[in-house]
Amino acid sequence: MKIRKKKNLIAKTNRIFICITILTLILVGCRRKENSDGDYLALVNGRPISSESFSKELKFYQNYYSKLYGEEYLDKKDKNGNTNDEILRKELLDSMIKDQVMVDDLKKNKVFLNDNDSSKLKSYLEGKINDYDSLKANVEALGISGNSFDEVIYNDSIRKAHYYMFLAKENIKDSDVLEFYNKNKNLQKMYKYNAIIFDDENEAKLAKESIRNSSTFRKYINNEIRDFSIINSDFVYAEDEMLHLSKVKEKDKPSDVFKFHDKYVILMINSYNENKNELLIKAKDIYQKNIYLDYLNKLTKDSKIKLFV
Repeated sequence: MKIRKKKNLIAKTNRIFICITILTLILVGCRRKENSDGDYLALVNGRPISSESFSKELKFYQNYYSKLYGEEYLDKKDKNGNTNDEILRKELLDSMIKDQVMVDDLKKNKVFLNDNDSSKLKSYLEGKINDYDSLKANVEALGISGNSFDEVIYNDSIRKAHYYMFLAKENIKDSDVLEFYNKNKNLQKMYKYNAIIFDDENEAKLAKESIRNSSTFRKYINNEIRDFSIINSDFVYAEDEMLHLSKVKEKDKPSDVFKFHDKYVILMINSYNENKNELLIKAKDIYQKNIYLDYLNKLTKDSKIKLFV
């Protein structure tokens, strides 16, 4: 089994907006109310996905990505000529279909949720964003009304319950994880880096002239007066988008200036993680999610789905 690269828009994250992203990930699970006029995009095992519920979630994501990456982001095209907006629409409908498939599978396996499940998730988010008032402010900033937030939390607990139900049924052997780890060299080393982010390419190139080694890089990011921003990464794999674009693999060697979205970046790796025990734990999480996706995709394939678009 190979590592699956996450390319879809729904799952994209950004280190700067980590608290917002946590909430974004749960929005996919919002409760979809049935539309009585029959204006449906799809039927999943006889249950409808309405155009109204799709439009509401689509509008949120369009606003979110436009704010995060700029107003022109959704109009940009991939190498196949598809705009980010077209990709988003397709992935969102696919996500909504799979959410309904999860609900049906939970019922089939007699898994029932209670208010305690959603309360635990709310407490976790409050801890991430310091307190309830801050959480509420973040929710409102994302375009979710306070009245609907409990609904959002409850539905995300459904998605988590489905994942953990699968893990409880699946007998995952340590030997399978070890084999997966050994076959994937990219899992055997992680990197932590600092990145200097400029809005202007010329300013980035001018800075690079004075950043000749690790010492001058560190001196630059410690300047009290800045016309740039800084990203300090967690440990990531070599396929991390920014790290990959930097073309840097060795520690303490500043990169050349490279473009990342609409910004210009100079990056330097500051440390490695080659601790096998820690890396195996990370690999197990990836392996479990991979086989869960296989399970969910098979469930979806075996479901009775009728599309009207």
